[in-house]
Amino acid sequence: MKITELASVPKLIEITLDDDALFEKYGDTITFHTYDIVGLSTYFEFFNARSDQQYEQLDKMIKKLILNEQGKPALKNDEDLPIDIAAAAINKIGEILGKSQSKTSTPTSGEQPK
Repeated sequence: MKITELASVPKLIEITLDDDALFEKYGDTITFHTYDIVGLSTYFEFFNARSDQQYEQLDKMIKKLILNEQGKPALKNDEDLPIDIAAAAINKIGEILGKSQSKTSTPTSGEQPK
């Protein structure tokens, strides 16, 4: 398979937070949009901030990755989400971006890695 066959334009997708605790607290599911794939710099910024507990950077990433229906940031610079919603959104975005992660390739020629 050629690598060009795997490339695609990011698609805006709707994400639903339907956790029982959130539904009970807010009385409804919570929706936002994000892209199904992101560039490498955004991908690594998000996962590094998440794994290294860089909360200021993670806050910036939330504002970059949580979008409205038009693909624009859903939060203004001076707005924040309640922590339970922010944590659920971070986890859901992590799931989505983790699924877009490439698999380890196996060389078809030359010596196989050990």
